[in-house]
Amino acid sequence: MKKLSILALLVLTLHNTNAQSLRDTVRLEGFIDGMIETHLRDKHIAGATISIVQDGKVLLAKGYGFSDVKKQTPVSADASLFRIGSISKMFTWISVMQLVSQGKLKLDEDVNVYLKDFQIPATYPKAITLKDIMTHTPGFEDLVIGLFSKDSVSLKPLKEIFATQMPTRVRPTGTYASYSNHATGMAAYIVEQVSGMTFNDYVEKNILQPLNMTHTSFRQPLPANLKPMMSEGYKYEGGEFVKQPFEYVPLYPVGSAASSAVDMTKFMEAILYNGTWKGGSILDSATLQFMEGPAHQHHPRVNPMRYGFMDVSQNGTTIIGHGGDTFWFHSLMVLFPATHTGLFVSFNTDKGGGLVLDLLDEFMKEYFPEQAPLAAPMKVDAKFLQQFAGAYRGNRYPYHDITTISSLFGDARITVVDSTKLRLASGETVKYFVPLDSTTFREQNSSKIIAFDKDGTGKIAHMFIGNLAIFAFDKVSGIKGASPQTTIFVIVLIMTVTVLFYWPFVSWIRSGYHSTRDTISLPFTARGVAWLNYFLLASFYFGLVITLSDPASIVYGIPTSLKLLLMLPIICIPLSLWMVLSTFRLVGDNRFRLSGRMFYALSTIISLLALWQLYYWNFVGFHY
Repeated sequence: MKKLSILALLVLTLHNTNAQSLRDTVRLEGFIDGMIETHLRDKHIAGATISIVQDGKVLLAKGYGFSDVKKQTPVSADASLFRIGSISKMFTWISVMQLVSQGKLKLDEDVNVYLKDFQIPATYPKAITLKDIMTHTPGFEDLVIGLFSKDSVSLKPLKEIFATQMPTRVRPTGTYASYSNHATGMAAYIVEQVSGMTFNDYVEKNILQPLNMTHTSFRQPLPANLKPMMSEGYKYEGGEFVKQPFEYVPLYPVGSAASSAVDMTKFMEAILYNGTWKGGSILDSATLQFMEGPAHQHHPRVNPMRYGFMDVSQNGTTIIGHGGDTFWFHSLMVLFPATHTGLFVSFNTDKGGGLVLDLLDEFMKEYFPEQAPLAAPMKVDAKFLQQFAGAYRGNRYPYHDITTISSLFGDARITVVDSTKLRLASGETVKYFVPLDSTTFREQNSSKIIAFDKDGTGKIAHMFIGNLAIFAFDKVSGIKGASPQTTIFVIVLIMTVTVLFYWPFVSWIRSGYHSTRDTISLPFTARGVAWLNYFLLASFYFGLVITLSDPASIVYGIPTSLKLLLMLPIICIPLSLWMVLSTFRLVGDNRFRLSGRMFYALSTIISLLALWQLYYWNFVGFHY
């Protein structure tokens, strides 16, 4: 025990030494300059803003690149506003906890008690509480349609949004986390109901003004005095930066805020120092300490979810905070409570997605590197590892509308390598993990963890990423998998091409000569119905590709063209039923060629398979 205590003391001393090296601001600025400027060049990003605080001092606040490329306006840390995306949620959580500390809200109360204009259905026995919402465990599906808007005219009060956008409960409350914008929006609505103020007014009075955050706003469009300071958002395409329109967020409390790097230093310092900044207070120390404590955990070896704070701890260092993404802005705010350190960074170009986490990794390697030796792997065999192999799907996606199909394209796949480790492939990223115990693995050359749990039958059911507490990965098997669904689509596609082109061609060729056989071709009506059915299917698939050439556009709402397109699968239902009746009439009729009858029967079966697949992905009917 004494050796362990000495080791722990040594690790703590090393961490403090590394943290103290941040105070060498010349070295710090040189490191950050090199890192940011390299990313801006290599990733094609127009501009960035960053700030770092420690022990109540601003160590660095700096802008890089341009806030307006055409005008060559440089980014300013204090005068350039960047959209901070879901970091906005931290202001919502602070607001909730302010009201909790005043006794006006209870974290364990059924939120339906506070919801005046709408109610959450009692789909599961356990009611949803504010604690569930703050830990992203209310059990809601995700909704993406209408998450953004193209103008301020279509923005509505929160109560009107939830009147038409109530997410369905798809899992029991308090079990598995699944990041939810709409649940957070409900918490903000509760703040409005209890305080008697609009959310914008509440945040300005109770957070922004006490912290003198004069360059921060949730309002859309921005107030007149801040609008000229707003950085443009960019999409990099065709070798140039293309300016994009201002992004409007209907659920404004969850992602609409714009702020400067200097303003974010005030917010970070207030959280790091008992809820106060230079005499201004946003939360009492006891409530803030409670808020930073563990609230939900998927597995004993992975990071817990705090009360609103994400826990992204790594390298033996506790790190809490939040990330934030819009289409064009990508941001991260992380806090290191043990050393009173805070880091905020934001990029203003689409290529910055995911880059904020890479930047955090680089920062950690430089100032908070891994100190403890890596845990030794457990000796296992291929049979043990094989139970973890398979596809895993993040549980954050829509379950009941036409965007459900988006879940099909993000599966992570685990395979067994050399009977000693697991290979985890997600997109273009491949990592290897070695076993530590019966359900826990660490990355081969680091302390980063993945873990698993089992269902009631003892089979592996979920995977958890160690520093990603906001959702779980469901193990996917059978017809739900990407491979079976892709196979079905390919079969349907082949039959569609055959019916539309090969079948008429063969019929045309045969019409040019007189058959000596006693059998004849299938009736024109049966063939015509089949051809029309597959023509409509082909038109639907082709129309879907054209309409959703930019899949992200659906977040603005369903275009009229897509609404009209959804009529085609409905028309295919009676046509397919006609084919079924025709098949029963023709299959035993020896007057017609056997090959023709068998092909017709096959085309009928595949037509029904196509309709089943469209139904499975919510394309039969108007699900949006």
